This record gives sequence, structure tokens and C-alpha cells, in this order.
Amino acid sequence: MLKLIQPIDLLMAKSTVRYFQNLVIAFASKQHSHIQHKPQKQQKKRISNIVNDNTKIVWPRKLHINQFVGNSNTKSPSNNGDVDVNVETTLRWGIAPVSLMADDFGAALSILPPQRHQIVSCVAAYRSHAEAFADKYNVENIYTSFEDLANCPNVDVVYISPLNPLHGELCHLMLNHDKHVLCEKPLCMTEDQVRQLISKAQARGLFLMEGMWPRCVPAYHYLRKQILRNRLGEVSHVHCTLGLPVSQSKLALYGGVASDFGIYGLQLALWVFREPPQRVRATGKLNEEDIDVTADIVLEFSRNRWAHIQVSAEEKLENKATITGKDGSIKMTNYWCPTRLTTDRENIDFPLPVDDGFFTHYHNRVSMCYEAEEVRKCILNGCNESEMFNHKESILLANLMDIIYNQLGLGRGVDIHTPILEDEKFQDPSEIVGEAFQSLGFDITTTDGDESTIPASDNKKPEESCSSKQSGPKVLGAP
Repeated sequence: MLKLIQPIDLLMAKSTVRYFQNLVIAFASKQHSHIQHKPQKQQKKRISNIVNDNTKIVWPRKLHINQFVGNSNTKSPSNNGDVDVNVETTLRWGIAPVSLMADDFGAALSILPPQRHQIVSCVAAYRSHAEAFADKYNVENIYTSFEDLANCPNVDVVYISPLNPLHGELCHLMLNHDKHVLCEKPLCMTEDQVRQLISKAQARGLFLMEGMWPRCVPAYHYLRKQILRNRLGEVSHVHCTLGLPVSQSKLALYGGVASDFGIYGLQLALWVFREPPQRVRATGKLNEEDIDVTADIVLEFSRNRWAHIQVSAEEKLENKATITGKDGSIKMTNYWCPTRLTTDRENIDFPLPVDDGFFTHYHNRVSMCYEAEEVRKCILNGCNESEMFNHKESILLANLMDIIYNQLGLGRGVDIHTPILEDEKFQDPSEIVGEAFQSLGFDITTTDGDESTIPASDNKKPEESCSSKQSGPKVLGAP
């Protein structure tokens, strides 16, 4: 076991101190901060095949769907044990807090059938920010206190997206008030914190999911099908790069580049190999505040398979992932949300479910609509986790991050658990296309012949690889 040293002090940056001071002033107040908001009437542009602009939208008040039938493993009654997700039961969302990511999530919800998803409450430190968000998405209730939103009786599930160190505390608050939770990654800052949070969600019979939204997009399901059908032969390695210039003060708020960028490569490797790694090696570069600004991570799996993940907050890298097997390979540009998979033979496109002019702050974030539909399906079926990214994977991911940070010399002052045992391997997700894709009319059938394979391409070993300085594809910002 690696020697543990003092945990990261994320409050060193002056901007971080000011941020948390503002939070204490704005959010810790016990005064009732709710007002009934009357949003301005706006004409919203929607995709024609989802809802007609002239359609009259009625927001029904239905039985609070947090009240599951039976325990977390019990399905609502139907012919096959699952509820029909096409029945128009509205999932009522709370947003905590209003942020750029939350704005993108609101945009993603806006393209889904309005009878399925509705934002009913939001919270922000400044009332003007909450009002602007409420006007944009027709939100009825606005707050300036997290606790007041947690007490809102009309909220079924809360989307959580503050700074990374605040994720765990907010998740506990919402679970304590019987709210389902979708939380942006990372779920918590340490493995112990993740275990405690998951235990609470399971004990209270509530749905909890770490927002690993790439798992829900069509390109990831297509990739998984190719692996299951042995189109690549046995996959031997995964190579990922993600690099974007990020200011030092902003990076400190998010806990470092391994936590903010590296997670995307880690989850892709787990999606491909579907087992815990047997060995982890990590090196990197720290700035003057002991925040990691670059990281080079190698995961070694069984049967001499490996994943190599390179991330940087100093320069732009290629921002690509290559999955290589004995008989072929697939390349993914912007692999946290790819819209194209590339082989030596062809390009396979997965267009976004919106018009070209649709705006989001972060690259391709409108695809969170698939994640939102997955959350709705799980909650209506009485599940407390999603098979797209389940609780065991959240624990394993936190375990890997603890190990990586200790190897980088940034131990968090917690015990590192033994990685998940071999008999707890992940089950392969169903090959059936989920309701998220069906509701948007998206077809992810294969374009190549059933007996064909994808030609292999060259790929360097980890020790031979180097950070690319080529100009990569256009990215609007950090994912």
C-alpha cells in the first residue's frame, strides 16, 4: 500500500475561498427563500418530430413517483414486470444549482417530450440567476437555499452540478429529503464518501446515479455491440487523450485534471473491458499549488490487455480514443460524447438529435437527453441504480482515483480499499436499444455486414506514446 500523505487542500486558491464564502452567505441562511415564479412567455424552438409548436402543453400533477412499489428491487406491476415508460408520467426535476452545466441539461430536457420531463424548481446563490433560468425553461419555483429546494414537495429528482467538492454534501441533503439524485461526476471526492452515499440511497430506496452521460449516447452502444459481436476480435488496448488549456484557478476548483478529465478515459476503459484493472500506474505534473495539471495513466487488465489515458490542462491534445482489437479498431473523436466512429473503411455518424444551430455551453451536451430518459426509465421501474453506470462502477472509479492521486503524490488521507474482486465482474448491458433512443426516433443499426470485420490500425504501446501537439477537432470547452 502506498504511503498516505496530507490530503489536497483545495481551498488554497483565493478564488476558491471567495467562492465558498459566498456559498456560506447565500446558502446557509435558514430563512425561507422560495418565491412563486411566473415565467415570461417565450416561443421555444423544438424538433418537429417531437412536439408541434402549436401543441397545448398541460402539466399534470400526478402521484409523487418517489413512492416506489415495494423495495428497490421490486418492479411496478405490468405484464413483464416493468412499467411502460411510454405512458405519460411526468418526471419533475429540481436543479441544484443553476450553472452552465445545468443550463445545458435544461436545453437537453427541452428537446424531449414535455409530458415526460419538467423542471419545476431551481436554486441559485443570486435570485437574478435563478429568475433568468426560470424564464428560459418555464420553471415555477425558484430558491436561494439548497435546503428549501430539498423540501419542495413537487420535486421527484434533483440534478446536481456544483463544484466537485460539494457534490457529496448536496447528494446527502437531497437523499435525506427523499429525492432521487442524478449527480455530475465525480459522485464524491473519495471512495469512502462514495460508499456512504450509495449505502444511504439503497437504505432509503432512492435512485442515485453518477452522471456518466457518455454511457447513454448511441455511439457508445454501437461500440459495445461491435465488441459483443466480436467484430474487432479480442480487444487488446484502449488509448485516450484529452487536453484543453484550463486556467490554474479554475482547475483548483475542480480538483485537478485527473479528476476532471481523466475520469472520461477511465470509464471508457471499463466500458470496453467490463472488469476491474489488475494494476494501475500513474505519473504527472503538479503546479505550485500541488494541483495536477497533467497525468499519464496506464491500467493493466487480465490477458495482457491495457488502457493508456493521457490528460492535460496545459495544452490541447488530439482528444481521441482508439479501441484496438486483434481484427480491427475503432476511433472516437471527442470520446466523452462522439458523433462519429471512424474505421479504415468508413465513418459511422451519430448525429445529435437537434438542428445544427442548437446552442450548448459545452461540446455536444445536448446528448444528456439520453441520460435523462435513462433516469426516468429507472425511476419508473423502481430501480435504485442504472445498468449503464451502476453503483459498483462508481465505487471502483473512486477507488481508482484514490490510487491515482496517491501515485501522483496527492494522497487524500483515506485508506485505499482493495479493488473490486474478480467475481464481481460487470455484466454486459443489454443489446436492446433503450427507450431513450426510441423516444427520439434514433436507429443505431449496424452499417457493415454481419460477417465483416473492421481493419486494424497501428497503435503505440504506452511507453512509446507521447502527448500529441497537433491541433485537434473544435471543442467548445472542457466536457
